Amino acid sequence: MESKTKLSKFNIFLYDYNIIFNTLTGYAIKVTDEQMRKLSKGEIPEELKEIIEEGFSEQEFDIDKFIVNKKYLEPTLVLTYDCNFDCVYCFQKKFRNKNRVKDEVVRGFINYIKKNSNGRKVRVTYFGGEPLLELKRIEEISKELKGEVDYSFSVVTNGSLLTPYVLDKLLYLGLSHVQITLDGPKEVHDKRRYFVDGRGSFDIIVENLKYAQDRTNVVLRINIDVNNLDEIGKLLKILKEEGITKVRLDPHLVHENTFRHEYWHNTLSKENEGKVLVKFWETARELGFEIPQEVFRLGICVAHIDEDIVVDPLGNIYPCWAFTGNPLYIKGKLKEDGSIEWINNKLLGIKARYIWKGRCDNCPYLPMCIGGCRFFAVLDENNFNNINCKKSNYEEIVKLIKYFI
Repeated sequence: MESKTKLSKFNIFLYDYNIIFNTLTGYAIKVTDEQMRKLSKGEIPEELKEIIEEGFSEQEFDIDKFIVNKKYLEPTLVLTYDCNFDCVYCFQKKFRNKNRVKDEVVRGFINYIKKNSNGRKVRVTYFGGEPLLELKRIEEISKELKGEVDYSFSVVTNGSLLTPYVLDKLLYLGLSHVQITLDGPKEVHDKRRYFVDGRGSFDIIVENLKYAQDRTNVVLRINIDVNNLDEIGKLLKILKEEGITKVRLDPHLVHENTFRHEYWHNTLSKENEGKVLVKFWETARELGFEIPQEVFRLGICVAHIDEDIVVDPLGNIYPCWAFTGNPLYIKGKLKEDGSIEWINNKLLGIKARYIWKGRCDNCPYLPMCIGGCRFFAVLDENNFNNINCKKSNYEEIVKLIKYFI
């Protein structure tokens, strides 16, 4: 007997592995050849009825439901545009300056959080430049908020200043996560991510990583382009040899930027991005690193959520981290009392999260993509509100689900 339940349009059929994955619910199931044959025709075997109805049956993608039910307020503060590094591909280099966060912006940020937390947990991200140049500001804000709201924070840092002393201080203040970057073995990394005086940074970052990984959640970002692609496997082996195995790997493909062009001939072909990422994760897995489930996450990001403000040292608010420093993409101003003046409605998240409607409604990858990255839409389409389709990437990445079944 066969059910009349209708299958979801967000089901991905991976015929090579007899796996079905639903991009909306995150459910995945391995089936027999016969079950796959029936399901691919829309027929639901009786023995799978319950699991299919729960995770693979028809339901609409309601992005508002996810945002309204969001349990956290997650604002970001760019503490400074200054940095102690001079990385070759830095997207902020065009806007690099010595600006440190103003007193009135700090007060506005604190007031904003107090006004908008509404009993929810607050997860602040401190960004830069190099945010640890402004350690005293992190201390100031954290002490103010810890007694007022359910507060924790993360830091996006190059890792050079994250000494054991600094890490312990941050943990006391509420640190829960830290993102640090390594781009390859020492000889590769030091040619890409170096101090402003030209010194390499690999050794000090590795030592700081060893201490940090045992005390907090570490995301290890690896920026990849044509110059280090073939060295990533060597880096992962070095990490394993050094005992740095408790980190969550986060590969990122170096991309163009809106105002800088001198480095972008080194970026990877967009047609090969998906294959590069799959190869990265398979290499990492062979070496004992975990593939995080975040690779299959819903595509909702800060650009879709206006309350998760991204504020720079001058109080300018941007759609996301990637736009920070670019005056063309200021969407609002944070005031000292914690209120916001929206100045560019075209950049609002409430608009960005619907740009897929009428264009991507029936794409099975919609929940993972939501019309694509707003920053890439500007780079590739020269329009914040255009679709930026990465379907070919997702077609490769979803194959990694086989390692979770």
